[in-house]
Amino acid sequence: MTVQTKQTVFAITKEVTESIPVFPTGATQYSAFQEGFSVTPSFATLDSTELQASIGKTKSTLGFEEPTASVNHYMRHSGTEGTAPDFDILLENALGAKQTNATERLTAAASTTSLVKLASGGSDFTRGMGLLVKNATDGYEVRNVSSIATNDLSLAQNLNNAPAAGVGVGKAVHYKVNDSGTYPTLSLFTYRGNGGALEVLSGGRVTAFGIEASGGEFINASFTIDGVNYKFDPIEITSSTRYIDFTDSVGTQVATVEAKVYKDPYELASAIQTAMDGASTDTITCTYNDGTRKFTIASNGTTLSLLFATGANTANTIATKIGFTVADETAALTYSSDNALSFASPFVPTYNTNNNLVAKYQQVILGSATNVVCFDSSTVSINLTNTKTDIISICAESGKAGSLISAREVTVDVVGYLAVGQAEEFKRYRNNDTIAFTFNFGEKVGGNWVPGTVVNAHIPTARISNFELGDQEGIVTLNLSLQAFVVSGQGEFFLTLL
Repeated sequence: MTVQTKQTVFAITKEVTESIPVFPTGATQYSAFQEGFSVTPSFATLDSTELQASIGKTKSTLGFEEPTASVNHYMRHSGTEGTAPDFDILLENALGAKQTNATERLTAAASTTSLVKLASGGSDFTRGMGLLVKNATDGYEVRNVSSIATNDLSLAQNLNNAPAAGVGVGKAVHYKVNDSGTYPTLSLFTYRGNGGALEVLSGGRVTAFGIEASGGEFINASFTIDGVNYKFDPIEITSSTRYIDFTDSVGTQVATVEAKVYKDPYELASAIQTAMDGASTDTITCTYNDGTRKFTIASNGTTLSLLFATGANTANTIATKIGFTVADETAALTYSSDNALSFASPFVPTYNTNNNLVAKYQQVILGSATNVVCFDSSTVSINLTNTKTDIISICAESGKAGSLISAREVTVDVVGYLAVGQAEEFKRYRNNDTIAFTFNFGEKVGGNWVPGTVVNAHIPTARISNFELGDQEGIVTLNLSLQAFVVSGQGEFFLTLL
């Protein structure tokens, strides 16, 4: 029977221990990725250089596992202010750290266009965090914090209007770059056709994250994930599902299967056979059949009873994990599972239902603190690249004791339209000036940003790394590339959902 791609569902979980999968425990751990996704198992190939009296190639040996995945998600908020979206783990994994401000703070008197004074709660904020200044009189504005002094927030780019006292500054889900290198890792579960097959990538780290915006099109996010392990139709055996009580030709025995996540049903069948055969004087076999999706346990002895219901370890029996009901199997020498294994999602996914964002009526700010005019752009591309370094260990089963993020690069490409006499960007380029970049996007009603829909991408320190003029359907374009950089060890890229 063929498997339909459009029935596929995805779950993402945060791992406790790197590369040990954490299976989904609820409907909110799912995300609606787009068509065109890929999950690829891969091994490094080790070629032998032995001479075997032939110019032909000798059989290669498999080295490290190197699984990868690539997924796209529309770049959007959850729809609820202060609540992360369903692909939250990918964003946290890409940047490295997350902070949530669930309490909205209010402005105090004497705020200016460059300084937001809060009545309380200044410690809730960090450098780079976005604010949604809900100035009902003069319009909502999105700006970023450059520094904090008690309850005073200095801004990276000025507001158009100073807020009065009592103005809210939004609830934030804030993602910030992490320089420790010890980012959280993730498990990605791909339920192909929601029952056709289950692929699990564990030890995942986002090595590339991009935001793409083209005028009039959906604003999109892309993620490339490098993992440590890949499993196909895996089965998790725990300390409470690892025992098989059985009777053989000699008497009652107990087999203990190693507790772990098995890469596929065949690996589990082999482990069951090893455990039962080792505990018995008879020869016990365990096989798995793709066609029936069932396990078969058999003996060459005179007696074989599987005591799933009455054995000493019935409370921790493996029965349901391999398709048997918790009932004794007697009076035969061969037993097959009562039920076919299912690799469908254990939960009906719950997705965010807010609207996808379109690249129109949004805001690009490029330059100094005082120049906050929207930079007339047709496309914006933000790309973060993480370098993952594996920690090699001969003692580790996989050959890898873990990994860390050892380097990061953030770039922006902007295509705008050249205005007559527009020379400032070239001046900034030749002077290697430090500039700030902000891309604000979300829904608006009556010209005001709608809380729960706003995304703020901010780079406080960047330089123009490439400048050139181009042509787009007969119109001269100004094509700029920006390179984010670190100053005094402080982060260079921030993402806030407001």
